[in-house]
Amino acid sequence: MHAGNYKLVLLRLLPFTLALSAPHYVPARAQAKPERFWLAGRYDGNRVIVYFDAVKFNGALPSTSRRLPEPVVPGFFSPVEPPAGFVASFENGPATERFAIGDRYDLLEGDAAVATIKLTTLVACETDEQVGNDSYIGALGTVEGRDPLLLSHGYYAVRHHQETKADAAKRKPVPKAFASLRDEPLRFDVQTRIAALLRESLKTEATGAGSTWSPRDNEAAREAQKVPLAFSVQRFTIANGSVRYYARAEWRSAPEPQGKPVYALAAWIAPLPKLHILAADTFIVSDGGQPPKLLNVLDLGSGRTGIIVQLIGGDSGAVNLLEYRDAISLRQMPALQSVSMGE
Repeated sequence: MHAGNYKLVLLRLLPFTLALSAPHYVPARAQAKPERFWLAGRYDGNRVIVYFDAVKFNGALPSTSRRLPEPVVPGFFSPVEPPAGFVASFENGPATERFAIGDRYDLLEGDAAVATIKLTTLVACETDEQVGNDSYIGALGTVEGRDPLLLSHGYYAVRHHQETKADAAKRKPVPKAFASLRDEPLRFDVQTRIAALLRESLKTEATGAGSTWSPRDNEAAREAQKVPLAFSVQRFTIANGSVRYYARAEWRSAPEPQGKPVYALAAWIAPLPKLHILAADTFIVSDGGQPPKLLNVLDLGSGRTGIIVQLIGGDSGAVNLLEYRDAISLRQMPALQSVSMGE
């Protein structure tokens, strides 16, 4: 049942997160070059922030860089506007994106909505590189010809602008099937059946059947069977329109807010031919870690589904853009970009 099991500890020590620090690009069909995607977050009413590349400043970021207000969504840290020419000095690697003020990119918002952004301010973010963190270079982009992004999920993907001048006067119709995160509440009977699946999954871990965990880890699962289950479920569709569910489950020592999570599970679930778990990641929660949060689901085109997830582990965190695929765990999904930092 489980495609992957791993502990959630400080994210800078977690192999899953470290593996996402370097971008991996998935080839788009019928294209000569791999199509690249970057994470973006809502910066304010009609602007987004995107970090194109992870870099090492090694103390070179000028102290005269202008501090900017923090983005309205978490996970993109504290950007500054460096002096002119500073960002360009780091755009020299073979896989580095060359970007400049005035460049246009496509913003994938979710629900098949695609907007155009124009880069207006170059930014940098310096982290604690001495403990292994990356710093970042990127830009603020303004959404063209649209209302503000207040009703969106706040997390997006950015790709190279694809619209030609000939296409400017006509927009492609919204496809009948596309990847999307749905906000509507689930029926009570569906939630009840999902809760039963989660409890059965915990029982499987407690017995050690098919698990790669140590006897000590299996003991933690057995102890979790004695405490209450708290869970939440999100409904989404993949690129072909099929329904999926994402469940975040925690077994707590007592009801919230006093109870502390002792065991956690993140599960990907399909409703047909009957409700079943496609893949799951199990956690022994420590250092304030939580199951990953699903922030948005995006249609990447060519039948591909993108997901944006947030990992929280104590004093560390990451926002990851992955290509979703059925029957594999989060740590196995192809990574498109990660913005992360650990203490």
